[in-house]
Amino acid sequence: MVRRNYSKAFTLVELLIVLSLVMVASSVIVLSTGSGDGVSLKSSQRIISSVAQGARGQAILKQAKSRLIIYADRSPKSEEEKYLRFVGIITQDENNPKKWVAATKGTRLPKGIYFNPKASELISGNSKPFKQMKLQYPRINSQTEGVGESYYYYEFNTNGTIAKKFENAWLIISAGILRPDDKGIMSVDFEDPKKEGLKSGLIFRKVGTTTLVSDAVQIDFMINKALKSRSKNTTK
Repeated sequence: MVRRNYSKAFTLVELLIVLSLVMVASSVIVLSTGSGDGVSLKSSQRIISSVAQGARGQAILKQAKSRLIIYADRSPKSEEEKYLRFVGIITQDENNPKKWVAATKGTRLPKGIYFNPKASELISGNSKPFKQMKLQYPRINSQTEGVGESYYYYEFNTNGTIAKKFENAWLIISAGILRPDDKGIMSVDFEDPKKEGLKSGLIFRKVGTTTLVSDAVQIDFMINKALKSRSKNTTK
């Protein structure tokens, strides 16, 4: 009888996740060799894109819903260095849909670059702010949703497609200045004239892939178009 030895190989999804992590690491290396908000913006776009791919890969690999999360906590006890800059991946606990498991430790975008929730909401056509969740992240054990700090999120289905409410949703990142108020409430100023035009991002497609958008003129056009449309609707 002939015995055959089978070695365990990496699946395509596992390789994609590894490549995504390598891209994140390389983005940090690129950042360290350059300077200025422009370089930071390009590095941030690569990081966000890699995390999005990683979140989709986790959903497929684990056959569980996954979320790309962005730190949004504005309480006086929140971490200033994380606000709208800290991103991570979580997957739904297979034994309890109300609990989530940290798939990564999370990573920060380069200084001076932030997730722009208002611009993202406008272009995505949302009349209401993006939903937020509260979670203790990252933790070794699965954590119950509703307890912890606040995060914006984009969600993937178990087959790697984007959740319906996020189809063709935009994720915009912009150069900005963090300006906490006297009470320590976090806020980012995206209106500094010196940083005008420093915007980029990506669009989440139905199948779960993303389209990179690096043209700030196009983004501004879409924002102005959304503002005009909203103004018309409010005057009717």
